[in-house]
Amino acid sequence: MNNSLFIITSRKKMLFCLMAILFIVLSAFFISNLNYSRYPQSVDVDNCKTQPALSPENENKQLKGILSSIIPSEDKVLYENGLREIADPDIQPVFSAATPKEILDKGKTLSYIFTYTNEEYLRPIYSDTWKQAYYQGWLYLPEKIITARHSIFVYTGNESTAFNLEGELGFYPSVSIDDQNYINIMIYNFDLQNVVQYENQIAISGMPAKKGVQIISVKIGDVSAQTNEEKQMSIHLCTPGGLEIDYQNINFPHVPNGENDFGTVEETFSNTSSVANNIPDNIAEENTLLKQELTHYISDSSNPIYFQYNGGYQASGILNTNLDLENAISSSSGINYSILYNNKNYVRPVYHPEWKKHSDRDWCYVPRKMYLNMKKLFALSSDKDIAFDLCAELGFFEEHPALNKDQIGLLIYNFSVTKASISEDNVLLTGIPSRTGVQLVSIPKADLGKKYIEYAVRLVTKDFCEIDADVVKNN
Repeated sequence: MNNSLFIITSRKKMLFCLMAILFIVLSAFFISNLNYSRYPQSVDVDNCKTQPALSPENENKQLKGILSSIIPSEDKVLYENGLREIADPDIQPVFSAATPKEILDKGKTLSYIFTYTNEEYLRPIYSDTWKQAYYQGWLYLPEKIITARHSIFVYTGNESTAFNLEGELGFYPSVSIDDQNYINIMIYNFDLQNVVQYENQIAISGMPAKKGVQIISVKIGDVSAQTNEEKQMSIHLCTPGGLEIDYQNINFPHVPNGENDFGTVEETFSNTSSVANNIPDNIAEENTLLKQELTHYISDSSNPIYFQYNGGYQASGILNTNLDLENAISSSSGINYSILYNNKNYVRPVYHPEWKKHSDRDWCYVPRKMYLNMKKLFALSSDKDIAFDLCAELGFFEEHPALNKDQIGLLIYNFSVTKASISEDNVLLTGIPSRTGVQLVSIPKADLGKKYIEYAVRLVTKDFCEIDADVVKNN
């Protein structure tokens, strides 16, 4: 009898222990996920398919809202200023007191931690979440272009601004960001080597990469020890030799920045729309036309579209080759080149009214606009009409000398070419990256020879970093 009681009691104890362990595990899982709840997950895109269908009236309102959230209501050219704000044509870029090289030479090395890293990450150039959150301004074309041009993003402000930053980028790392004790910096396509501070400037040095993303965190206490907190901070992304690739100016982290303006969503439907100018007889027909018009601006698929280094719109395996730039340059032969157009102060527009006028030719198509603005080098077609279309999509309408049939044309932004050479099937344009400027460079086709059908053209810095690349056909 006693043995029987003892067995029952032991089983009850074992059952109680198992239930307690299960409760602890479930509680820990629930608590750990509370930190991630503000970040929408990628599965949310698919889940939206199961949501109840909108009524024709509500769908009509949503479609008009999406369209009005993409294009500025102003019919003028817009630019980005030094604070990543949308500005008028008379803007002056903001320049820092010291160059990144001076920061690396004179500054103090800062310790940092990797809060998040994914070496295989590809940046989206379209995410269906942007369409779903059109009221947030996540589809506003000038802002999409500004984000596409930058590789470094600093988390500033509160959870709301962090949510908007990641939503605007289509980047959902599912990590908890400590903005009370750390400066948190997100970097795309970069192999980090060092972080150095000099006065109110930080230089993050390393090698450009073809993919990947990371968030690094630097203790605010380490930075504030030698920083004038009344001034802005400049954070630079640069090559090991101190050549700037990208930058962002921010207020010192403890100062609230307020909310970002992600563009204006108009309550009324734009009269410039082709649908608004030709109102159909019924709302269902109007919705069909609105969906049709939207395809000129965004993808009609719920699947994301990613930036591919080898060309999202002109794929070529030649760009997949991992080239040893130092060896390639040392063994290369010089070739002739001419600069047909050169404007060191040129600033690329973030919006041009001509894009809206030709939206039916995809001049306003968000994935393509983002792809084009992630690049600095463009090989121009020998077909004048195709070359004009590309320049127009970039907002480059400046008069320039025409290319001859025996020349290869290369449009280059934010980079000054100082030397051209050839190594096997690679054309190497050595030079210096800059914040402004545009060049139209021509290379005689005869200098390429007849050995290869196509060549990779690469922008290369003097410390052997590849800034961008494109492909030219040898015909």
